[in-house]
Amino acid sequence: MAVSSFSHLLLTRPEPQSLELAGLLEPLGLEAVVQAAFDYAAVDVAGEQAECFAELQAAAAGLLIFTSPRAVEHGLAQIPPEVTARLTVAAIGPATARALGTAGVRVDLVPTGGFTSEDLLKALKTALINFTPGESQAWIVAAPGGRKKLVGELGELGWLTEELFVYRARPAALDPQSVAALKEARGVLSVWTSSNSMKALSQRLPPAAWFPVCQGHWLVVSERLARLSRAYGPAAVH
Repeated sequence: MAVSSFSHLLLTRPEPQSLELAGLLEPLGLEAVVQAAFDYAAVDVAGEQAECFAELQAAAAGLLIFTSPRAVEHGLAQIPPEVTARLTVAAIGPATARALGTAGVRVDLVPTGGFTSEDLLKALKTALINFTPGESQAWIVAAPGGRKKLVGELGELGWLTEELFVYRARPAALDPQSVAALKEARGVLSVWTSSNSMKALSQRLPPAAWFPVCQGHWLVVSERLARLSRAYGPAAVH
């Protein structure tokens, strides 16, 4: 893939993360276009999931899984420190582990081979964790609808699993300047970190802006996303 074939770099995460990545990629000489698929709002867990939250607070042991830095940002302030101290804390990947560590939380488990649900499941299967099938509890700190595979496979392993929804996604407003830039682009290299973002922008971007994206090359973070992305017909997937 020759970077010189592209004029624009499409970043689809919210602005703080996209701007950080744009700064790292600035030496490539591409014009960064930030068009987030979603922005995010905190959820009051104690109010909306009172029973689940009470069980977490009372737990003497168990597994507490943070699925993203955003889950740390919105969830950690709501979970008492004594709870994270008692439970085994797992992070989906290194960025999530760093966010927990910065907040002073001990991280017991981080996958070494990647940062997807599949990688975490592999790590769990070989980790030395006190676990009794049908009795041990796991809480997944996430947003609604995002970790169904993790929930299902933890259940198959024998964990009693609950999802703790600490934030929710909202469609982000379309930025007129970003839309205009995509329409005029002679080659778009885009970065994708979730299938939900692909679906959302495919439905919401005007056809004249979405078409150049699909003519370009897509960079994805996992084999699963590579498979899903091909349904949109990009010129190439990396």
